[in-house]
Amino acid sequence: MTKKLPGEGAAEGDPYDCTGLIGQLGEDAMCEWPMSSFDAPAYTVWNAIAATFNRAGWSDHQIRDWLQSKQARWAMDMDLGEVLRAAGEAYARKILRETGG
Repeated sequence: MTKKLPGEGAAEGDPYDCTGLIGQLGEDAMCEWPMSSFDAPAYTVWNAIAATFNRAGWSDHQIRDWLQSKQARWAMDMDLGEVLRAAGEAYARKILRETGG
């Protein structure tokens, strides 16, 4: 997906997409909007999944195999991606309420 902003080729109602702008903060950042917390959501989600599998009795080998499988990719393409998008939207609405935005 490319950056879609009004005045830059986006039609009214197109989704806002800053994928091409964001990335990890650091000396070698190759993005316009570097973020210190860029990788944190990935670590939080995958560690939560791995910890849940571990509590269910899965071995490290089984956990690694699942995390490296197409099932993890399919999860992001389907319901897990939607859950994360919804969580991001809900958090943005919370910030807007708190800031009067």
